[in-house]
Amino acid sequence: MRWVLPAILMLVLPACAGEELSKPFTAYSGDKPGIELLGALELAREADGVSIHSLSALAWDRDEAILYAVSDQARLYHFRPLFADGRLVSLDYLESHPLRGKDGDRLKGRKSDSEGAHVMHGDNGKQGDSEILVAFERDPRIERYSPDGNYLGKIKLPKALRKVENYSAPNNALECVTWHPRYGVMTLPQKPQQDGHFLYAADGKRWPYAMTPMNDNEVVSLEVMQDGSLLVMERLFKPGLFGAVIITLRRAVIDDDRLELTTVATLDSRDGWRLDNFEGLSRHEDDRFFIVSDNDKEMVRRTLLYYFTFE
Repeated sequence: MRWVLPAILMLVLPACAGEELSKPFTAYSGDKPGIELLGALELAREADGVSIHSLSALAWDRDEAILYAVSDQARLYHFRPLFADGRLVSLDYLESHPLRGKDGDRLKGRKSDSEGAHVMHGDNGKQGDSEILVAFERDPRIERYSPDGNYLGKIKLPKALRKVENYSAPNNALECVTWHPRYGVMTLPQKPQQDGHFLYAADGKRWPYAMTPMNDNEVVSLEVMQDGSLLVMERLFKPGLFGAVIITLRRAVIDDDRLELTTVATLDSRDGWRLDNFEGLSRHEDDRFFIVSDNDKEMVRRTLLYYFTFE
């Protein structure tokens, strides 16, 4: 019976080295998807001995063909998506780095709650000049990082965004960041602040934002679409037997004097979607997007990556 112990260990130990990072799965079983799904992957819990979990932001670097992911524990991952006939079929792990502060030390504690990301200079035809904007909660700020996680500088934000006391709770601060060709760096708090809910440009300009009216709904990501409008991802996350996960994708048309919102898709777990705590969103090419879920480092949940466009 000496074989019993090795057999049991094979059942309980983590995935062995060499296991693929991603595997495709069926994300939808209903009849009204709302989007054109171009691929759905479930990610392994580790690659090359590196733990992969808590992914809360995505950022596509076209020049380097790298999909960056940021965890909410201040780790920057490099992935390479692989496509066949316009569909996402797998994801390769390249490397990862901890985010480091101005002093060169790894971010820790409340300074490490990284939640949003966007690549700067990632579509200018040059390699080697990419910078990654990262938005933080708890200690609300937006900072610039190199692809190897080193601190490059801070984005100056309006006073209303700098102090955590201005938010409804420390964990409801800056969940997202993007860059707009007209308005520059932009962000949108996860929930309304003390004086209301506003979409902000870093120079202080702001637009009132009316969230989809659902209890406990939150803004989790922001991206610029091909035509210069914004795509906002809202999330309602109530797991469990009688819960629901609802992802609402909204197009925001802005100019100096207005913000007009239109819901372009709603993904609801009660309609046949396999959903989780989706938080990260990034535009790939044209109006095709990646979204990723944060598994909160829980063993019973998975990291899901979807690739889609609109019908």
